[in-house]
Amino acid sequence: MIKLNSLNSRLLLAFAGLSIIICLFFIRLSALLIETAENNVYQSLLANEVSKLKNQLPLHSHKNSPLDYIAIYTSESTIPPSIAANVQRSSSGEFHLNKENNEASTRYFIYDSIIDTQGRPIYIIFDISKLNANKHLSGFKSLFLYSISASVVVLCLLSSWYLAKWLSSPIRLLTKDIANRHSQPTQTLYGIDREDEIGQLASALDASYAQIQALLEREQNFTRDVSHELRTPITLIKNTLAMHSSKELGNEATKVVSQASNELEQTVEVLLALARQENLCFEELVLLPIIEKTVLNIYNSYPDSSFDVSIKVDTKLRATGNPYLISLLCQNLVNNGFYHSNSAGMKISSDGALLIFENNIKGEVQRPYYQGLGHGQYLVNRIAEEMNWQIDISQKTGVYRVIVDTQLS
Repeated sequence: MIKLNSLNSRLLLAFAGLSIIICLFFIRLSALLIETAENNVYQSLLANEVSKLKNQLPLHSHKNSPLDYIAIYTSESTIPPSIAANVQRSSSGEFHLNKENNEASTRYFIYDSIIDTQGRPIYIIFDISKLNANKHLSGFKSLFLYSISASVVVLCLLSSWYLAKWLSSPIRLLTKDIANRHSQPTQTLYGIDREDEIGQLASALDASYAQIQALLEREQNFTRDVSHELRTPITLIKNTLAMHSSKELGNEATKVVSQASNELEQTVEVLLALARQENLCFEELVLLPIIEKTVLNIYNSYPDSSFDVSIKVDTKLRATGNPYLISLLCQNLVNNGFYHSNSAGMKISSDGALLIFENNIKGEVQRPYYQGLGHGQYLVNRIAEEMNWQIDISQKTGVYRVIVDTQLS
């Protein structure tokens, strides 16, 4: 059954219609060529008879042609009335007589005339219907044209069906691959290596699918990150408020709530940054200004706090990444050392492409809201993962060390 909304069916109808129209045109052209060839033969026979008759002038009596399909009339009175009505219109031409007197078929005539020495017209009339060869030729011509026409139409339909199926097969295969993409995400789409329009379509679909997958992955990561990172500060704030529900918050409780709020704000900032498409555009950057700006933000926010940062980073150290994400990564590592260590400082240095953050594990600074230097590692790893950086966290010989490999992995 042909469905008009199917590409295969539309191609079939288009090819079949075009093929049949071309076939009918050439069939009609063939018929015209055959008719023209026949008329040329008849005119040649008539011209030959007229030439012979001119050589026999003057005629002294009625002349009969030795050919039974050619009649010679030396006077108009001897011409049958049905024929005379046609030949008197011009000196030469052609006409036909419809069926009459139980004749088997229509009779066709061509004629010519010459003037004898006495100025009288002599008519030479060619009755094509009496030509035996023409009878066989007409039947053969009809059989030939009809059989060839039927064969060509059938061939056109079959070839149109094959062409339509062949041309639409890439679309069907591509559709099948797209439908199976969810179960086989690593499968290469059909036609993606082609250089024609099918290849362009497959490449565009593959790129769109990859973009959608990236969006879904970012959404999943965002949901996972939110559930993983926001619970701790929210729980800390709720518990602190619950413990002081009947009285005002003391100095230490206020510090805990303030620290948890800051941490909550920073966490949300990182999660939103990881979820935005524009933050995934990377460029080559110098790292030292970003690190210095991060440390200065700590000093500006807490001018009375005692926290010394030693920065020994190569001024030429460059890395490929997003400036905002790099800033957030450094901010989290520096804030981790400031808020969650009991030492009064940290060291930031570089070794080739490695960026090293170090804190002493033991110190004299007492922080009642201390949660450990491992706090916030998850977000640091997530930022590094987005920029294809490597993170190595170690704790030994009294030093908590985070090594960031800024080379793309």
